[in-house]
Amino acid sequence: MRKSSAPSLQLVQDASMERLAAAAASKIGVLVPPWLILGAEAATAAISHALWGEAPAVTWAAMGSTLATTVLTGLTWAITHQRRMIGRLHATLTTAAAGGWFTTVTVTGLDTPVVTGALFFGGGALALSWNIRTVIRSGPGSEDGDGGDTLARLFSRRRDEAGLKGARVRTTEVTDNKVKGKMQLPPGEKTADDAIKAADRLESGMQLPPGSVTIARDDDRADQAVITVSDPRAIRRPIPWPGPSHPGASVDKPLRIGLYQDGDDVEYRFVGHHLQIMGMTGSGKSIGGAWNIIGELISRKDVAVFSIDLSKDDQTMGPLREGLHRFETGKAGAVDLIRAMHKAIPARTKWLAERGYSNWEPGCGLTYWFLHVEELPKLVGELGGEDEERLGEILKEIRSAGGGVILSLQRADYTQIPTLFRSQMAKMCFGLSDPDDVKYGTSARQRKADVEPHEWEDHYPGMAYLDGKSVRTTHYAMPLRTYSWGRNSAEARAAMMAHAAAFPAAGKKVDPFTAGIARPTGPARTPAPPLTPPPAAFDEGQDDGSEREEFAAEFAELLAAAASLVIARQNASPALLQSRLRIPAEDCLRLLEALERKDIVGPPHPGGDERPVLIAADDTATILSVVDHLRTTGDPVAEALAGSEDPDPSVTAGHGDRVQEPTQAEADAYQADAPAPKMAPEAARGLVYAWLRQRRQAGRPTFTATDRDLTAIRTQTGNSRAWTYKILTALHQRGVLDVDTSDSVRTYTIKDLSPLDREDHATAA
Repeated sequence: MRKSSAPSLQLVQDASMERLAAAAASKIGVLVPPWLILGAEAATAAISHALWGEAPAVTWAAMGSTLATTVLTGLTWAITHQRRMIGRLHATLTTAAAGGWFTTVTVTGLDTPVVTGALFFGGGALALSWNIRTVIRSGPGSEDGDGGDTLARLFSRRRDEAGLKGARVRTTEVTDNKVKGKMQLPPGEKTADDAIKAADRLESGMQLPPGSVTIARDDDRADQAVITVSDPRAIRRPIPWPGPSHPGASVDKPLRIGLYQDGDDVEYRFVGHHLQIMGMTGSGKSIGGAWNIIGELISRKDVAVFSIDLSKDDQTMGPLREGLHRFETGKAGAVDLIRAMHKAIPARTKWLAERGYSNWEPGCGLTYWFLHVEELPKLVGELGGEDEERLGEILKEIRSAGGGVILSLQRADYTQIPTLFRSQMAKMCFGLSDPDDVKYGTSARQRKADVEPHEWEDHYPGMAYLDGKSVRTTHYAMPLRTYSWGRNSAEARAAMMAHAAAFPAAGKKVDPFTAGIARPTGPARTPAPPLTPPPAAFDEGQDDGSEREEFAAEFAELLAAAASLVIARQNASPALLQSRLRIPAEDCLRLLEALERKDIVGPPHPGGDERPVLIAADDTATILSVVDHLRTTGDPVAEALAGSEDPDPSVTAGHGDRVQEPTQAEADAYQADAPAPKMAPEAARGLVYAWLRQRRQAGRPTFTATDRDLTAIRTQTGNSRAWTYKILTALHQRGVLDVDTSDSVRTYTIKDLSPLDREDHATAA
């Protein structure tokens, strides 16, 4: 969208219907007045001669006319003192010539050939001279008087009421979308700040729509300013996304994320600083701000974007998942990412220094990092003190290591974001609900320009102000609109998913530091299948125990995740579990029943499905103990019920009915096999190590704790599920395995088997 439907030049010229009509007539009308005055003077002079042309009245008439001519000539000279000399002389000599001719005609009449010739040649020449001057003054580039152009004339008529007396404007640029000019202020009397504060009064005096006039400082002259007139209505409607601006180029090239009110592209070079995105719910800060910025970033060849969203899971950033090098929606994954980035920064700065770089540069060999945090207060509230300090140190140090941070939130006051964070951020502010919030979302110079994002609220999603390192001085206080990705949510998400698929993170060549912490994934997740296994899996004659064991382990994992979630939120409901764990509703109910049996939640409230949480969110020791216990032991009741079918639905029982003792045949059928004898710890670990090497050689490095082969090893060694998790946790701590907790069931990936080789060598020795 490059052209406005209401061009700004026309907006200036036709600021009201009255001026529209006047402008149509003025093209010829401005040339008529000198000739009308010439004719009117001839008629008036003839009347004067008829009344006072005979003695003795003619003497007094001549004296009076001469005196009047002298006074008018002097007055003309005096009141044209602000004009340039040629204009002042032109006006003064015209007054003197007209007055002298009028006096002569009063005495002689129009019958004298000399008088008539003077009227024809002299008067005509004067009228033509004024016509010529009018045409020249109306042309572009004139500096005569109030400027001579449309903007200059309009400004000169209203400057006094706006408090800018003595200021002048000259048009310097005219496009389809804006009229730009240079404002000369009275030296020593006015500054650019005075003009900036007078912008709304200028709009009122010039009868323009609110927000039409933007005034900015001139970087070279304190007594000058830059004035831009554009149509604010041009960005009130969504602007379709035009596609990536520089696909495959370096991040050093500007990002194109929207259009300014004056029709210029928002070209934002986002290197060497951080950005805070703030706006009320519905203002477009996520879909308009984060989507457009990150959508541009993932299209660049030397960028890796890591994103954290503990608040909305896949809702906001899910469509971008395939283009992200890592996306964390859980606390554990977020903490792991923060710690990994914090640990890698010193190594990256050392790498740059060893190769002679003081800062990151395109082509230096390092992938530029961006850490994006959606709804920052949620993350800060979940982090411990040490991890919050690590995040603060990332903000302070990552720029030197080649990276930036994007923080998104609704209100950036001290209760929501540490002051240390806010002080280091460039600002992008979308619509706000409260004028008091402006100070938290805008820069100092934006506040000085009296920007008003609270006027938009959520009525114009995507409209924003931007001020950062690369924003021009003429545009930091000018509204912009970010691009729209679709006419509705489904269309927008489909467009973003297609864009992310075109620039997958997994397809980029990255440096070793990035590869060490990146976990690129596929497209946005689809809901998980039901937990309940098919009844056929537990049919007599088909069950070898592995299916039931796998279900039990998966249920234990989910039960631990559900406990951690409801305790952190202090809210236990099927809707919460379904939205965050992405499992069917019936499985959510099964998890809540299990949590009630474990005394983690209470029974549902009367008339609803929400349950009270019985463990406080700040009881860290209890939470860790409970979650670890659930992960290793699960819930035997749920495991038994999952694969059980009612053999005779017609048989029912009620409260108080006697439980019938089983027959001998039934008792024999329910006898459990004796557990296998427990293997020596070294031998048991050796089986696991051999299994890991076999998977590595087969090219299958990723697995879960419920893998059938691993379960068979555990059964063979005579150990419980707790032993499996203990072994896997120890291997993760030794660097053998990587753990991914971003999904509802954690996965393990073989990373480095050399510690196992060293252990085998030490044992053999």
